[in-house]
Amino acid sequence: MSNTRSCCLLYDLPLEILSRIIVVLGCMKQGGDPQVFITASLDMIEGMNTKYLNVDLFICTCALHNNIEAMFKQGMDEYFYNGNLDVGLTLLRQAADEDHLEAIYLLGMI
Repeated sequence: MSNTRSCCLLYDLPLEILSRIIVVLGCMKQGGDPQVFITASLDMIEGMNTKYLNVDLFICTCALHNNIEAMFKQGMDEYFYNGNLDVGLTLLRQAADEDHLEAIYLLGMI
C-alpha cells in the first residue's frame, strides 16, 4: 500500500458540488464578492442541510445585490408569508421589471 495522497483539484469536482461550495462560502463571508450574490442560482440551495447555513440571510443578501430570482423569492415570502405587502410587491415588481416571467404572471394575478 502506498503512502501517497491523491489530490483533488477544483475543476475535478462535479459542478453540483462546486456550486454548493460557492454558495456556502458566499454565505460565510460577510461582505464577500458581490458577484457571488448577483449570479448565485437559488436552485443550488435546494435540498441543502440548512442547519449550518442561514438560507434566508443568503436569499436576502442576494436580493439586495439585485439577484432577480432572489428578489422574486424574497418578494413571495414578504407578501404571502410575512404579510409585508408593500415590501413584497416592490420586490416582485423589481423582478418583473427584469423580465422574471413568474413575477410578471404573479403580479397579473394579484
